[in-house]
Amino acid sequence: MPLVCTQSVSAQPDFEIGGWEIGFTNGENVTIDLDDDGDASVNFWVHNEYQVSIDVSFDFDEAFGATSEELDSTTIESGNNDSFTLEFSEVDVLKYRAEKRESFSITVSIQSYGGFPAAFEDDQTISGELTIPRIRGFEIKMAELGGAMNAGTDLNLDVEVKNIGNDMDLTSEPMFESKACPQLEISNIANLDEVSIDAPLEGQSGMKTISITLLAPLSHPSKNCDLKLELSSFGSINDGDNASPAYDEIDLEVRKPSITNENINDENSNSNSDSNEGDKVSSNFTPGFQFTLTIMSILCATVLIRRK
Repeated sequence: MPLVCTQSVSAQPDFEIGGWEIGFTNGENVTIDLDDDGDASVNFWVHNEYQVSIDVSFDFDEAFGATSEELDSTTIESGNNDSFTLEFSEVDVLKYRAEKRESFSITVSIQSYGGFPAAFEDDQTISGELTIPRIRGFEIKMAELGGAMNAGTDLNLDVEVKNIGNDMDLTSEPMFESKACPQLEISNIANLDEVSIDAPLEGQSGMKTISITLLAPLSHPSKNCDLKLELSSFGSINDGDNASPAYDEIDLEVRKPSITNENINDENSNSNSDSNEGDKVSSNFTPGFQFTLTIMSILCATVLIRRK
């Protein structure tokens, strides 16, 4: 019995020599930015300073309800400093205000030393933060006009602008184009510039409706026109994101007004009136001339009789 006990005790590792540590590759209390898709990678290490190998397991406390890829339990040999990567994913970044932070933690526990199960709990935890990225952008939608407009008139057009990001933003650089009908223009397109719209968070609607005026000059021919409206995000431009502007397209028919029947009748009436007046002048002039000739004939006849 004393021999068995002696052998059992001597087989246990000497825990007074060495130790173990964990840490982030980028230092303590790291802050990791999620990307626009809600993904992030966190690198950490486990250093085994014991004279025997250690078997460790991992446990994670995620932030923002992220999904994390489970790391398998592993063995770290004596003196090794092994690196690991924890992947966070599937965070819905549009549900949170830009730059919001939440803590996450990584816990590493020793399960055995040199093949012998750990007789007591031995674990270490490190914590960091995940940060929500700032998402910029707008969506725009022009109201359907439901009909045509006449040349020489203007038409009110409602534009719905929606903030599809997660922070306050300003509209910028509105542009209007109609390649098929270059004479069309929007006189007050500046109404769409520098409009402040908050993200649809914390009870905000995230959208505004802005009215603009479409003008078709009197010289515009009858034609089907394709209208395109573009709008950029000031925040995106300021951040240097080079994001494509939001745009929407609709079709519109412009009609050239024709001469109405009423105008034609008026012109015919005026023409008939002028003709009648001409007839009267001619009629009045003829009897006057004949009367004069009659008087002169009588006078001439009288003179001739007296001479005889």
